Amino acid sequence: MPWPKLKEIKHTYLNMFNRSSDRLLCTLLLSLFLCPLSSQQPAYLQYLDHPWVDSVLATLSREERIAQSVWIATGPEEDISHYVKTDQIIREHGIGGLIFNQGKAAAQTQWINHYQSVSKVPLAFGMEGEWRPYPNQMALGAITSGSLKYQMGARIALELKGLGIHIVLAPVRDADVTAALQERHLLSTGKYTSGPDHTEMDSVLEEVPGFAGHIATDASAMTSLATCFEQGDDNAGIAIRQIQSLLDQDKADTAAITLRARMILALKYWSGLQPASPADSSDNKAFIRDLYKHSLTVLNNSDHSIPLKGLEGKKIACIAINHQSTTAFQDMAGNYTRTDNFFWYPGAIAEDSLLWMLQSYDVILAGIYTAGQVPESQSGIPDGMDTFLSSLSETSHLISVYFGDPNELVSIDGLRSSEGLILAYQQNIYTEELAAQLIFGGIGGQGRLPVAISDKYPAGVGVSTPANIRLQYAYPENAGISSRKLKQKIDSVVTGGLVAGAYPGCEVIVARKGMVVFHKTYGYHTFDARIDVQKKDLYDLASVTKVSGPLAGLMLLESMGLFSHAGRLADYCPSMKGSDKADLEIKDILTHQAGLYPWIPYWETTVKKSGIHKSRFIKHDASEKYSIQVADRIYLKSNYRTKIYREIKKSALGEKEYVYSGLAFFLFPRVIENLSGEPYEDFLANNIYHKLGAWDLVFHPYPSYPLSRIVPTEIDTQFRKQLVHGYVHDEGAAMMGGYAGNAGLFSTANDLLKLFEMYRRMGNYGGEQLIPEEIMKLYTRYQFPDKGNRSGLGFDKPSLGERDGTVHDYPCPGASPSSFGHSGFTGTFAWADPEHEISYVFLSNRVYPTRENDLITDMHIRTAILQCVYDSIIE
Repeated sequence: MPWPKLKEIKHTYLNMFNRSSDRLLCTLLLSLFLCPLSSQQPAYLQYLDHPWVDSVLATLSREERIAQSVWIATGPEEDISHYVKTDQIIREHGIGGLIFNQGKAAAQTQWINHYQSVSKVPLAFGMEGEWRPYPNQMALGAITSGSLKYQMGARIALELKGLGIHIVLAPVRDADVTAALQERHLLSTGKYTSGPDHTEMDSVLEEVPGFAGHIATDASAMTSLATCFEQGDDNAGIAIRQIQSLLDQDKADTAAITLRARMILALKYWSGLQPASPADSSDNKAFIRDLYKHSLTVLNNSDHSIPLKGLEGKKIACIAINHQSTTAFQDMAGNYTRTDNFFWYPGAIAEDSLLWMLQSYDVILAGIYTAGQVPESQSGIPDGMDTFLSSLSETSHLISVYFGDPNELVSIDGLRSSEGLILAYQQNIYTEELAAQLIFGGIGGQGRLPVAISDKYPAGVGVSTPANIRLQYAYPENAGISSRKLKQKIDSVVTGGLVAGAYPGCEVIVARKGMVVFHKTYGYHTFDARIDVQKKDLYDLASVTKVSGPLAGLMLLESMGLFSHAGRLADYCPSMKGSDKADLEIKDILTHQAGLYPWIPYWETTVKKSGIHKSRFIKHDASEKYSIQVADRIYLKSNYRTKIYREIKKSALGEKEYVYSGLAFFLFPRVIENLSGEPYEDFLANNIYHKLGAWDLVFHPYPSYPLSRIVPTEIDTQFRKQLVHGYVHDEGAAMMGGYAGNAGLFSTANDLLKLFEMYRRMGNYGGEQLIPEEIMKLYTRYQFPDKGNRSGLGFDKPSLGERDGTVHDYPCPGASPSSFGHSGFTGTFAWADPEHEISYVFLSNRVYPTRENDLITDMHIRTAILQCVYDSIIE
């Protein structure tokens, strides 16, 4: 059958559009479906003469053939009367299909299947709206990867076909997306932009060479058709009767009606008309994130300000423009380093005051919102915003992100003069978080401007910036992990520990391939359930300090040529000269085979048998003579460190075999100070922690942090006679002033992960080689496997020998031989696996209220969670 010319078909319906209205239901009169503008006929037309089409058409009366072109609007969240009426219309009139507004998939699927079951002829279903939550047309145009956009179309087709949708009425006209939809027998539409009241379409479509397609008209939206049909509660029936009247009066063509019915049946056959059954889209968020990641466009990057470097020397402000409360952009920026948040919106604060406060900052990150938590009258570009941004750009290093239409940039001088300018096209959780990640180099700038907005910014412009220099924050599927498996497995293990009472609360964070893919808190600070565990809480790391504090310092000093793991203890600790420990090799000490005594309970010498503190060692008020604060109102004699060093010097020395000992770690802070010429804490903070942006990796958290952010440890009934809260749990570290090498560090999970991610990357982070790769490889490999010693230099390693795939394979069966980490007495654990690209941190206070609770070890909770990560890998 020949393809009819548009002009010959159009007038049947235009003649009818003289009396129309809508009341109960939105009536859609389908003249044609708009297909790609090409000389090639729509694929479904090949089925015009298909036996199924012929057989169905033969059963239809004239009224039913007309009804195939009449569709009604519906939705999955209407009241019950709407569904009853829709059911009645389908049964009585045999309409061709329904157009759904977007809604909850489960409800929509239920009604689609019901409507199909009551219809004589299979119904076709359309859905109107943007590709939410996919990028809009402008953002999509910024993506340079055709394959990525094709995948988007394929996913949309899979989702919509699963919902029972056959036609998608959306304005996106990307060729790659459309190709994927059509190849999967989902009809896509373009958008006729002249307005719903323009019915003279000759000048629009008839003049397009090779136009072959259908036009869909929403009669309810056309005010010029307000008198087209009589008022009534059944517009579908009215429409059908009006067309019948036109046919009876020879004012409409019966052949054209039959042809349209045949074409719609051909479309239905082509589309498949399978039952609605929602597809699994568990990884869709990860894919959508990838789309937005590729769309972000860097327009300005003066002096390579993006990504930010040298975090240790920068004071950073993050301001939300046209917003009144903390944004996702600000929260994400805070994951990378210490930032202070500010807000500007019309009438909120005097600009001069805000500008004065911001003058003290080295860098200002500005997120510019055109919508959000502002009055509707202030949405868009409010008065004063451009002037404020111009003032910022003149006096500060300004990096701006614009969440909106690029065409509006022309009128905002302050934005165009920013040292760094990122165009995000849309405002949503994806763009806000990704924009912050782009600024810090978690991801790179890849987008290209899809339209010209000025001479300065022609179409196609975009600056590429480095990626993966720091952690990204993503979804598990972005890193080749099943989100469903990962969450279920970790939740199960952690909940088991909570129910058993292994700890009152905990925190888990996991990264793979440089992406944080899981971060969750559980439970409370204490068993009385008063304070929820939050992601900003600090935990006492206990022995994880060994590999996070002194070991980091020693590796750095070795890279400077100031220290050697092959040296002797007396070479770096003169106080050990003349003892049986002088010639101990550092590598033997770090692998726990030097024969050192396991540990010494120094605190016992300060307490009488009755349990009362000896006054010659401890006072309850600080003084020059008693200056070491051990806990609240407990001050140790200032020279007690000398006694500890003496105890270590005279302690018994055993055989040269593996016996875990922390004694030498009491000495390493002084070694680091002597070799570096800096205080131990400052050396680590300035050269490691702050360069990572890990400002919450600290010694002595109290009183710099409120106690509500510090998770308490043990109720100490023997030495400190109080709940240890804000002070280091380990008694020996406390008596050293809180920063012995064996313990003393506190951290958030996120900041400790930065350190272990740097380790996993063999010393590289933030675009800088903080510790040489060869040093990292040396310290993290097995040193004496031939002796059955699984240690690296300071780092713990997987168990040696045959592995049986059970919990006895330390740390877990999935850990590769290249992996390394350490556990902590308070219930902490950190591990890195370069082979599988995994970094993992577990924080808890299992010693609350007492250290006698060892369920966390008995249940293998920390290592079982690590195995959950390996078990969830889907690559």
